[in-house]
Amino acid sequence: MTRAVRSGGAVVALAALLLEGLATPPAQPAADAVGDGLSVWTAQVTKDQILLLLRAGVDGTELGRQVPDKGTGPVELYLTAEQAARLRGKGVRLAEKKVSAQGRDRLKAAGDGVFRPYSGEGGLKQRLADGVVS
Repeated sequence: MTRAVRSGGAVVALAALLLEGLATPPAQPAADAVGDGLSVWTAQVTKDQILLLLRAGVDGTELGRQVPDKGTGPVELYLTAEQAARLRGKGVRLAEKKVSAQGRDRLKAAGDGVFRPYSGEGGLKQRLADGVVS
């Protein structure tokens, strides 16, 4: 009997946790954090600066191949504005890559290529009826 009570208590506790998780609204980012996502940055770095990039959280799998033993080499980085500012403070010269307004419009018009309508000519409904499933 004790074992059944323990199992029942565990089920009730688990159900309570699940319901609490469903009832709790998702956490909202702080107002100052909104818009501070990743951006693409370029830099000419020395081999000695690679350690600074790694400590800042940059994925280092390709960095070693791009930087020569002497001089500088080009790297493309994905950083937040805060990470970029810290690296600049340590002497890394960074330039943010910007997409022009015309380029943004062109990308927006092209879409992501994932959405396909269900109905209408060439839609998924017609393709399934025709036996074309890709």
